[in-house]
Amino acid sequence: MRPLVLALALMMAGPARAEGEVLDVARATVTLQDGRTVAVSAGCWLSTERCILTARELRRLQAENEVLRQQPRPVPVVAVLLAVALGAGVGFAAARVLR
Repeated sequence: MRPLVLALALMMAGPARAEGEVLDVARATVTLQDGRTVAVSAGCWLSTERCILTARELRRLQAENEVLRQQPRPVPVVAVLLAVALGAGVGFAAARVLR
């Protein structure tokens, strides 16, 4: 019954655009599960399925970010180029001294 109340509130709210499982809401009065009502403006409503999928994706991304944070950082290209140039310079200087 509550989803019906929410759907009716959203339909009465004025201009709304539905794309799949997401409703773009300009203004609405939403009745929460505990009976309270909340005025909503400039937001969106997600279906239960879309909320679950979004929460799963957020958990997946958080786990991926944690794995990336634990990996060693790659060596910057500038440091590699500087080391090569320094090594070449020292090698050239050593070759000149040994001649």
